[in-house]
Amino acid sequence: MKKMIIWSVASVLAILVLVQCKPKDENTETIKETVVENTNLHTVIIKKVLNATAYTYLLVTEGEKEYWIAVPLSTIEIGKTYTYEGGMEMKKFESKDLKRTFDSVFFVEALVDPNPPADTKQAMAPQTIINKTELSKGITLAKGGISLHDLFFGRDKLEGKTVILTGKVMKFMPEIMNKNWIHLQDGSSFNGFNDITITTLEKVKIDAIVTLKGTVVLNKDLGSGYKYDILIEDAVLVK
Repeated sequence: MKKMIIWSVASVLAILVLVQCKPKDENTETIKETVVENTNLHTVIIKKVLNATAYTYLLVTEGEKEYWIAVPLSTIEIGKTYTYEGGMEMKKFESKDLKRTFDSVFFVEALVDPNPPADTKQAMAPQTIINKTELSKGITLAKGGISLHDLFFGRDKLEGKTVILTGKVMKFMPEIMNKNWIHLQDGSSFNGFNDITITTLEKVKIDAIVTLKGTVVLNKDLGSGYKYDILIEDAVLVK
């Protein structure tokens, strides 16, 4: 009888142990399933560098793959490892500067050095976000124009409307998806946003101060990892 009681107690304890262990295994499995890899992040090694007027063309390797990417004119080191996200592929792309047609080239906004020098790391350290309403010296709003601070602050009310912006051209990327792409700044900012991307058929020079009029578009997804919370489209120069 004692043996039967001992056996029964042992059986109950074994069942309780199994029941208690099962949820832990399920939780562990659930955690594993929630880990999502960032497929837009690429790590590449630079094999060749070709500098043109507006772009730097780079032959890179990523694992066993070898392909071309293009970034706004930059100083890039051969043999060094960089990372980037997204990229828009252009097939049979002709570079007039290089007098060469690429079978395929991915246009990338920027390369990131995963191991920058110590002084660069210090410069990249998080800083307190300060909203700036004043414009940079030499920039004056055109009649009816607004600052980037006002654009970002009132973005929801401005969606679909035409705005006039004056600022300094920080980047100019021509002939991507049949448009020219401009990055504009005027010295003002809101919640850390101080740079607006603009699409246009106009041609401008880097560091030039220009006035552009275009349409405000929110949450624009161009595919290939290129998403814009706010974008100014089809802009024209205002003289």
